[in-house]
Amino acid sequence: MIKLTRSVTVLLLTLIVLSACNLNQPDPEVIYITATPDVTATQTPPPSVTPTATVPSTPTIEPGVVLEIADRYLVNGYFENAVLTYQTVLNQGAPQDINASAAFRLGQAALREGLFTDAVNGLTTFIDQYPQDARIAQAYFLRGDAYMGISSWTEALADFQQYLTLRPGLIDSYAYERVGDAQLALNQLEPALASYNQAVTANRTLAPLLALREKLAQVLRNAARPVEAVAQYDAILTVAENEPYKANIDYAAAQTLIESNDLENGLARMRLVMDTYPTTPRAYDAMFVLLQNDVELGLYDVGRVSFYYGDYDRTIEAFNTFTTLRALSEIPAELHLMLGQAYRELGNGDAAVVAFSTIIEQYPRDPLFGEALLEQGRTRFLLDDIPGAIEAYLSIADNYPGLEAAAEALWRAGYLYGTNNDPEQSRVIFERLADEFPDTSQAQSGLFLAASAAYNLEQYPRAEQLFSRLAATSRGEEQAEAFLWVGRLALQRGDSATAQQVLQQAVTASPDGYFSARAQDLIAGLAPFTPPTRFKFEFDDATEIAQAEDWLRQTFSVEQEGALWPLPAALEADPRLIRGRELWEVAAYEESDVEFTDLLAAFETDGLASYQLAIYLRGLGNYTQSIVAAANIVRAADAATLSVPPYIARLRYPAYYLDVVQDVSQRRGVDPLVMFSLVRTESLFDTYATAAAGEKGLTQVIPPTADYIAAQMGWPNYQHSDLFRPYAGIEFGAYYLEEQLNAFENNVPAALAGYNAGPGRAANWLSLSGGDPDLFMSTITIDSTRGYVQRIYSFYNIYRALYGAA
Repeated sequence: MIKLTRSVTVLLLTLIVLSACNLNQPDPEVIYITATPDVTATQTPPPSVTPTATVPSTPTIEPGVVLEIADRYLVNGYFENAVLTYQTVLNQGAPQDINASAAFRLGQAALREGLFTDAVNGLTTFIDQYPQDARIAQAYFLRGDAYMGISSWTEALADFQQYLTLRPGLIDSYAYERVGDAQLALNQLEPALASYNQAVTANRTLAPLLALREKLAQVLRNAARPVEAVAQYDAILTVAENEPYKANIDYAAAQTLIESNDLENGLARMRLVMDTYPTTPRAYDAMFVLLQNDVELGLYDVGRVSFYYGDYDRTIEAFNTFTTLRALSEIPAELHLMLGQAYRELGNGDAAVVAFSTIIEQYPRDPLFGEALLEQGRTRFLLDDIPGAIEAYLSIADNYPGLEAAAEALWRAGYLYGTNNDPEQSRVIFERLADEFPDTSQAQSGLFLAASAAYNLEQYPRAEQLFSRLAATSRGEEQAEAFLWVGRLALQRGDSATAQQVLQQAVTASPDGYFSARAQDLIAGLAPFTPPTRFKFEFDDATEIAQAEDWLRQTFSVEQEGALWPLPAALEADPRLIRGRELWEVAAYEESDVEFTDLLAAFETDGLASYQLAIYLRGLGNYTQSIVAAANIVRAADAATLSVPPYIARLRYPAYYLDVVQDVSQRRGVDPLVMFSLVRTESLFDTYATAAAGEKGLTQVIPPTADYIAAQMGWPNYQHSDLFRPYAGIEFGAYYLEEQLNAFENNVPAALAGYNAGPGRAANWLSLSGGDPDLFMSTITIDSTRGYVQRIYSFYNIYRALYGAA
């Protein structure tokens, strides 16, 4: 296994005076160079796959080569090794420019790893010895962050202030925020508030600006300055759009007023939260504050807020009291709908039916009439009265065919027949749905279920007819899926000519989708995830760039002469790019991403600008945002990925961390293109990606699984943060994927399902499908897992086309 140690390999650096611990690396005779030159000084953009250099066998290695080794360590996440290797450069007496880069990058590497003292020492060396270097201001910013890491607030404060002196007007907002943080830690409240206010008035994009205002408001609250705190909350509300977020901000403002003993205005603001955002959790919190302070509230308001929060007992109590005090004409139909749903949630189905019946009997012209009919059927279903539910749904379709609810009612009836062992009647109902409501989404779904029911009943001609009907009336992925099944059925009955024609229609219906990829494999006679004969990761970039830029000119009517890929003056001057680039250089990656996200969104329909940004961001090392920009090119052209020039397609489907993936794939026996497809699906090559369940890193391994893998591999001193290192994320993901492949005898779709949802579920689905890859997809009961396997399948076919060779 790969071990992270505080030594570097003897063969690479001929250093045996460091640790004697073993570091199993990829083939030590090959070094992958990833340092990207300044794009303004080159004739072609930074390559997508970097060249390799061979380490000389002589005892002395050139400092420049050692620097490249250190850079590779840094890119792949061997941060301690990067630090030691940069130090080796400094110890060798290298030329000044190489020494300066080594000292600067040593500080970057140590900071990323949390080795704050090492970062301070490296950056201090750089600042002291190379004061004229163009990166000197960034070194102060980086060292300021490192000082913050060891709570050296005075030193951090001085460094951030020096940065502002040397490079004003770039990322002032972010620098002043850090100045404020240091001052606050030093109990310098007034200077801190002044710095935070400077940060607020300086430029940054909206989302981080709102977060900064929240932070400032909290500091002001802690300092017992409620008027200024509320002013910050009000400033947020003037631009915020998300209702739950606005509810949180208004609630915080109300809390601030109450804390300051301004009870009257605080309670008035709580009432505003309750009235303005009744469907949010904060409305319920505000309601309780009001009740605790004996504020009289309307019963309908109490019932509605309680319903959306999920307090059904209080909902029922409030609504029932309200109805006894009001005439029927004063009671909205919505009350009875919520009352019925509340009763049902508490298991009182009979009371729920009565509430829904009230709408049907007393509010026949209300827009909620159809929904009440559907809710009656659903209530019977939840009471396990399947015949009663089906009868209720069919009654809607029979008696109220003009309602929008009629199509939904037929779909539900057909679904219940199908899930209760009556597939024939299910098919009949779904065909009726398609006949009577052909333009509805329910009809499309019903046709697919009817066709599937016919297939399962071995009524193959009927199934082919229904899939053909669906293909004629649907679009996109649904149409591609229908064509795929028509093609399969044609193959099954021996009509290869029709099958080839229909499968080709599946390919063109949704070119980048799963069903297109699956159809391509059927046309070619390939099993899922058949690897290419060989892999190709080196390309003639100059030729491919010329081809790509000719296509851009034709597609987007570009008249510009010369190379298109360099950033034009307008983009170079865009403040979001300026801030994003500077933040990236000082390792403020999350803040940088926010700026770049806003920038990419502004140019998402501009194919040329997206192309320029994709190349620029790749050269910067921001792989995720580069992929997003490349996807914007393809979407702006309204094209399939494989129909655009290969250079652009590979920007969208890149092979980053190639040396790590190739090494791990070789050791684990895993197809490298499967690994690239998995990484792209899981993290979009964002090594710091984190998901809701705690998944981390490039391959999004959850903590319990990571603990298991670390124990199996004997990973020394494992911490979950290790997964944020590219080499570790890839290693852990490959280990677990190899385990799944072994368990499922190299059935890649089943292994991927096991990777995502657990091997037990995957084994059950595989058993139900009988090994048929298309039926396997149908048997996956977790929508997210089915989508996961399908995405990787479609990505794999694109990767195979781009990086495979015959």
